[in-house]
Order: sequence, then structure tokens, then C-alpha cells
Amino acid sequence: MSPHRSTKNLRLRLAEVADAEFILALRLDESKNRYLSPVQNDVQAQRNWLAQYKSREQQRQEYYFVVESHAQEALGVLRVYDFQGDSFSWGSWILKPGAPTFAAIESALAVYETAFYELGFQRCHFQVRKGNERVREFHLRFGAVVVREDELEEHFEFDKAGYEVTRQRYRRFLAAA
Repeated sequence: MSPHRSTKNLRLRLAEVADAEFILALRLDESKNRYLSPVQNDVQAQRNWLAQYKSREQQRQEYYFVVESHAQEALGVLRVYDFQGDSFSWGSWILKPGAPTFAAIESALAVYETAFYELGFQRCHFQVRKGNERVREFHLRFGAVVVREDELEEHFEFDKAGYEVTRQRYRRFLAAA
């Protein structure tokens, strides 16, 4: 797998143990972590988690990315995980406060480009916590559909054919920098 997936203004690069402080700061940011699993304020624990993750990455079980500008400014993080046959999930998506407006669209495009065209998946499944309206609306505008819900979450799906329609709509963000 290529360690970098680029869009017009940013790229995804595989997270490293050295990213622990940045990732922990994002996950502890109360303006960003309301809908995420809680994490302890412990840099060493984050380093340990990343070291264990690198083993899962090597086994192609999941990928954790740092979203960064072409100037290598870290803007956020996201994960691709829960591989089930031809379907993947993505989440743990956090962009730092003040990230450029294009970062959300381009990081989502980069995830789908990576998963559908580099990793060969045909479908995506993911959940959005109830009450997380901004993320819910983002995914709906992108083309994902709600397939069921439970007490805590709405469950979405998005397939490669649907992405290809969305890809045309946002192609200006995919141009090489």
C-alpha cells in the first residue's frame, strides 16, 4: 500500500508512533471528542496503542492516517478498519480546530479513493452517533444512505458506484497539487 494518498490540497499518510502527542491532543479536545470513544490523557498509552496498531497495519487489518497539507502540516486523523469481505468502515475522523474548509471534503475523498481504488473494496459501512448532525448531514450529502438505526447510532452504507457519482461532483478537489 502506498503510504500517501493525495488530493488537491492534502494527503493521507500512515500514522506513526511519533504522532502520539498530536493524536492525543485531538482526541482530548472537548470541542471534537463528544462522539468518540473516550481516551485517557496519557501520551505513553497513546504511543503503546499506536505501536500495537502498526502490527495490525502490517497485517493489513486497518490503517490509521494523519491528514496533512502538502506542506506537511498535520490537520487531523482518520482510520480505515473493520474489513468485512468487500466492505470497510472508516471513522475516528477528527480535524483540528481551524483546519481549512476543504479538509473535510478532501479527507473523505482520499479515504474513498484509497479504499475503493487502492485497497479494492466495493462497499463501505459505518456508524454515526445520534446527535452528531454535522457528520450525519455530511455523509448524506456525500451519498451515503442510512440502512438501519439503534438506540445509539445510525448505520450507513455507501458503495463504489455511489462514490463514483460523488467523485464526479467533487472532482475539482481530486486534482493533483
